[in-house]
Amino acid sequence: MNAEHLVAIVDCQPGDESRLGRLRAGVPTTISTGAPSDDEIVGRADSATVLVTLYTYTRIGAGVLAQLPALRLVATRTAGYSHIDVAAAAARGVTVVAVPEAPTTAVAEYTLGAMLMLRRGLAQASASTRAGAWEFTSFRGAELSGSTLGVIGLGRIGRRVAALGSAFGMRVLGWSRRGVQPPVEPVELDELLAASDVISVNVALTEETRLLLDARRLALIGPQAILINTARGEILDTDALCRALSEGRLAGACLDVVSGEPLSPERARELGAVPNLILTPHISWLTGEALDRQFSGLTDAVLAFCAGEPIHPVAAG
Repeated sequence: MNAEHLVAIVDCQPGDESRLGRLRAGVPTTISTGAPSDDEIVGRADSATVLVTLYTYTRIGAGVLAQLPALRLVATRTAGYSHIDVAAAAARGVTVVAVPEAPTTAVAEYTLGAMLMLRRGLAQASASTRAGAWEFTSFRGAELSGSTLGVIGLGRIGRRVAALGSAFGMRVLGWSRRGVQPPVEPVELDELLAASDVISVNVALTEETRLLLDARRLALIGPQAILINTARGEILDTDALCRALSEGRLAGACLDVVSGEPLSPERARELGAVPNLILTPHISWLTGEALDRQFSGLTDAVLAFCAGEPIHPVAAG
């Protein structure tokens, strides 16, 4: 066991601990349960060289980092890391690592499922039939084949979404801050929004992408189109999107992520009343296979760091 490091897991939940055996066998580890406040994070990680956060609601900000002088690594089991102040960590010589590949398949398959549900009106058809109707003529859908898919962000998940769309016979347009590779057709973001029948949001949340899809850009989307966001809620203007749906300026949307999550019951009911909106509680990544990859990847990353060979470090900026 590596005795030079102490790992503090600050936000464990029931069921998580059983997945941490290999990590605990490899390095001294403390485990604290429940969603922590900033002060609780500091108390739970006192004297630790490695802080592990398992949930994106646990914010690791500059104030927390300043109170943990022994810290050398912050590790998250998630692909996204917007809950960690990477710049503040870098300024203190603290490495940040994530597990970028773990949710790729799960999120891409969820996105494809949402496309099919929205394009075929499956939620509405199910509700109508369960209510006693048999209105098969009222639910004429549209096929994915021959339509245009616009992918915003072409990291691991975006590329997988593009590949699945192409396999269904869709023309695939793409926009990414890091460039676009064939067979995806590169276009400017405004052009993508105007030309796409299906839009998948897969870009990471940064200060550059916060409210990337504001009211002006959302107004560029055609009334036949649908939009799916599995990235982060803060990337788009949720209220502007809901107005577009309510006014018939957008055919449908699926939001697995929403700004301000977890939502209050009142906000959830408010969004639930918006027509043609599928709303799920940040579950696009949540499969048994993805969970296994997350905890295995987290363990690999922490043990590699403790051995002096960090993997999947996140760059500041």
